[in-house]
Amino acid sequence: MSEEARKALEALQEAVDEELERKAKLGYKAVVADKNGRPKIVSARYLVRKRRAELAAEKAGKKS
Repeated sequence: MSEEARKALEALQEAVDEELERKAKLGYKAVVADKNGRPKIVSARYLVRKRRAELAAEKAGKKS
């Protein structure tokens, strides 16, 4: 992946994370695909927690 594409992806992910956190504070729900590809309704708060756990795992992996 080129440096420019990586920066664009990071900026987009940051914007999505910020919007998701705002939606979580308001108590919104989100529709995501489950393991079988079927739609599933989850809370935005769940997605925020999941994303934070992914970021923590990435950070821990980079430190090691």
